[in-house]
Amino acid sequence: MDTVELWRSALRDVASLGGMVLGDRYEGQFIQDIVEEIRNKLDHAALDVAPFSVGMDYRVRRLNMWLQDGSNDVGVAVICGMGGIGKSTIAKAAYNRNFGRFQGSSFLADIRESSEQPNGFARLQRKLLSGIQKGKAKKVYDMDEGTSRIKQAVGYKKVLIVLDDVSNRDQLKAILGMREWLHPGSKIIITTRHDHLLKAHEVFEKFMVQELDEDESLELFSWHAFRQSHPEEGYMELSRHVVQHCGGLPLALEVLGSSLSGKSVEVWQSALQKFDVIPNDKIQKVLRISFDSLQDDHDKNLFLHIASFFTGKKMDYTSTMLDSLEFHTRIGIENLVDRCLVKIQWPNRLAMHQLVRNMAMEIIREESPDDPGKRSRVLQKDASNILRKLSVRTMFFLCMYF
Repeated sequence: MDTVELWRSALRDVASLGGMVLGDRYEGQFIQDIVEEIRNKLDHAALDVAPFSVGMDYRVRRLNMWLQDGSNDVGVAVICGMGGIGKSTIAKAAYNRNFGRFQGSSFLADIRESSEQPNGFARLQRKLLSGIQKGKAKKVYDMDEGTSRIKQAVGYKKVLIVLDDVSNRDQLKAILGMREWLHPGSKIIITTRHDHLLKAHEVFEKFMVQELDEDESLELFSWHAFRQSHPEEGYMELSRHVVQHCGGLPLALEVLGSSLSGKSVEVWQSALQKFDVIPNDKIQKVLRISFDSLQDDHDKNLFLHIASFFTGKKMDYTSTMLDSLEFHTRIGIENLVDRCLVKIQWPNRLAMHQLVRNMAMEIIREESPDDPGKRSRVLQKDASNILRKLSVRTMFFLCMYF
């Protein structure tokens, strides 16, 4: 009887699957539509996605529903989150599952970095055209030409376009132009670290990527460290320490898991001590992009102040203290929140991911690696040593004087 019920359930699922319907159309046209649908699927290779996609299904599910909503409006979705949180991975997974539903598609990766290269925007425009036109795009010699050709290409077919790692609105305008150009039913996905990349009056769907929970983190770390879903015997406590250090950031879990794979318990113990003192370079490089993107020294100094002294403090208290030092604290904090460097948590307290805070501490340490007393900010753990050295130095000079 159980087998019969399983078959019935399977048949119900099959019956509910959407497909192409002949309706009142001519069979010849219907066959052409089927051929075009198959060609769309074959002409595009799936993107390479991270091999161990823990927690990916439910993070992609809402985006899939939006891509498959059947709307004739031109839809824009923005995937936001801090560096290393998995925005690009989510966008790739959604793209792979849905590009066959569109008449043309293109995934433009690393727009922030690519746009800074010589003729970067023109190269991106050509790549966009090549995807939409299935490799038929000619070379783009300047941005104006590329913009004109894109306007023509996206106006007559339903397309899926992913713009990955966008850092400012100028990049959107240079590559794509106006959403009004796009054919009804087209979809644009943007990944960014900037929470307010699009203006409040613009219509778009927002997907904020959250950190992995503890169980997901342990599983993802285990896949990279042990090539299985759980830690090996004797490594559970050490693994939990690393996972706690990573704070649910997929990039950190992948990097540290891979670096510890195959190492002895003694090496793990030594590495754990090092993580707290010397941050991993690869993780720091990704996180620091958001800091370097801050427009002026005012916001950079505000970020370092908050990381050093005001994490966990209330907004009102922080504003009062820093405004007295001629910081325009409120607008500055908005800029930091926009770049996912700072969060405001209930009840109105400033919060910061531990790895982002570690990055801030490393920036301060680099000011004077060997002498904390010469750094712009003195942390509590260094203060007693600095005072002790000053006292010894003062006593030495007094003895010399007398």
